[in-house]
Amino acid sequence: MIRAITLCAGAAIAALQPPKLLIGTMAVAFIAVVGSVLDAVDGDHYQRSDGLHASLEVTEIAEARAAALADYQARIPEEARLTDEPSGVMTPDEMRDALHLQYMSERAGLDEESDRARLESDYREVLARISELDTTGTFSAWAISAGTELGVFVDAILGLRPDEALHSLRTLIFSQPARAFADHPVMTVLIGLLLAFALALFGGAIARLDALDTGLGRKPTAWSGLEYAWAHIGTNLQTLLLPLAIVTILAGLAALLGIPFNIPYLDLIGAVLYGVAIIFGIVSTVLLVGFGVMSPMLLGAVAVERADAGDAIQRTWGVLFKRPAHVALLLGTALVAFAVGLALLDLVAVQAMRFASSSWGGIIEGQAIRGAGSIELLDFTFRSAPDVSTGPAAAASALLGFWETLVVSVVLGYVFSWFATLGSRLFLAMRYLVDRQSTSVIWVPGAIPGSTVRVPTRPEGAFAADDDYESGGR
Repeated sequence: MIRAITLCAGAAIAALQPPKLLIGTMAVAFIAVVGSVLDAVDGDHYQRSDGLHASLEVTEIAEARAAALADYQARIPEEARLTDEPSGVMTPDEMRDALHLQYMSERAGLDEESDRARLESDYREVLARISELDTTGTFSAWAISAGTELGVFVDAILGLRPDEALHSLRTLIFSQPARAFADHPVMTVLIGLLLAFALALFGGAIARLDALDTGLGRKPTAWSGLEYAWAHIGTNLQTLLLPLAIVTILAGLAALLGIPFNIPYLDLIGAVLYGVAIIFGIVSTVLLVGFGVMSPMLLGAVAVERADAGDAIQRTWGVLFKRPAHVALLLGTALVAFAVGLALLDLVAVQAMRFASSSWGGIIEGQAIRGAGSIELLDFTFRSAPDVSTGPAAAASALLGFWETLVVSVVLGYVFSWFATLGSRLFLAMRYLVDRQSTSVIWVPGAIPGSTVRVPTRPEGAFAADDDYESGGR
């Protein structure tokens, strides 16, 4: 048991290996680019500051946002209140343009650098408040909500508040997807397919790298992991999507079967047959809970044994029901180690950005550098100070933002890398505990799946016997 615990806890360290971090960062970049395209096509539905909790389809939220915009607009000089909106209320972008002109005008009349710095600080403050009223699409809102909840989870682990940590996990895994699906089902399905593809390709690659490292002591390149994942991407996708597809089919069947029973008199028959819906619900709940808890292990089964979709799902749910206490212990240990590892990595990243922004140029502080290093600890939404640079400093500020975005991508890539790394280690640990099978049994090309036994490449010829058994005693 100690070996299994050590194996799963070690995923927090193993996820930092350069090939895995590289693939994880690539995965984050891929998800961000495709998600941004989906948002651009689907349009804005949420207020950026509160993510999925601030749907503009909710009347109260839309009215509160309009009132806040009108309040900020009243602070802008009347001659600068130019808008193309029929309502007469300026958009955040129009307000930023008007405030920028006002800022430039006031700044030109100041000679003292201290006065300019004070004006710039006030300007940044106003821009930050207006930015909270920006709108965003479903993917970005989901990312903001997930980042917020991840910060709460890590803080709860470090603060020894297990109930709050468990609540954050439940929100991340179940509540947020359910909220997004209730608001925008088609977009949520598309985002789910995007995440499934990223996990199948990039996550499968990382899981394979860790399986070879943990089981056989090999240090393969990132490219070899991607090659393996691409060759098995169909299996990985089926493994990840099949449980969700079954739940979707069951929900659709329950909806169709229940339609006639809403008619008067037929509703009595529906009440008698309502047990069918409950059975569907039990099966769906088991599948969803198992998927939410054991989804990393699905990747691990393919990475370690080259299992097909059915075998991977059967093994995953089998060990969950056979050894639930062991699964809970291993996952709990892995999550605590992950929270500590992510907090330390975030600390290094944030301090590195602050050190760079405060030391670059010594005592001389240019306009472009003032917005750098503003990301806070354990803020996995990675909000930074608004950029107020003008002229050539604006281009310099954009380049500074590029470098900080690269650091942020590595932190998020670590989260992705840990998830996939845990998949192979959790599968190996549970296979060791349940089947007493060595962690060194990893499938390699030319071996029988689930073993290291080589497939014969030169079958032996027919066995020649002296007796043809056509006569005599037998």
